[in-house]
Amino acid sequence: MAETIKVSLVRCGEVPLKTSEMTSTTLTPAALAEKTISTSEQKLDANEAKGLHLAAAHPEHGRVTYLQEVTEGGFFVYVGEPHALEEHWFGAGSWVGFNDDEGSGHASKVGPNGCTRTFRMLRGHLS
Repeated sequence: MAETIKVSLVRCGEVPLKTSEMTSTTLTPAALAEKTISTSEQKLDANEAKGLHLAAAHPEHGRVTYLQEVTEGGFFVYVGEPHALEEHWFGAGSWVGFNDDEGSGHASKVGPNGCTRTFRMLRGHLS
């Protein structure tokens, strides 16, 4: 059996509200290589926060998944009803994908020790 990568996935919930929700999926290294459009390293400052936002479609590639592999530190992701967001922590070794391109979106906040991560843009939405 091929090695798999466990990915926590932020996606759009069901209609009519389409609030963000957390689920999980797996990805093989071969599928990751095949779907990758671009890769970059990111270093984020401690406690940097973003309010509700979407993982919007890319102007050139259309629907994409924004995949982040945490290498140091970590960050929080907030999903669910905008007035009652649920907090999820992702530390070193975590993989988090975002494809919530509709609805209320998700929020995020870098942890107290900052965050270093590998950011990948993948073709299509992971399911």
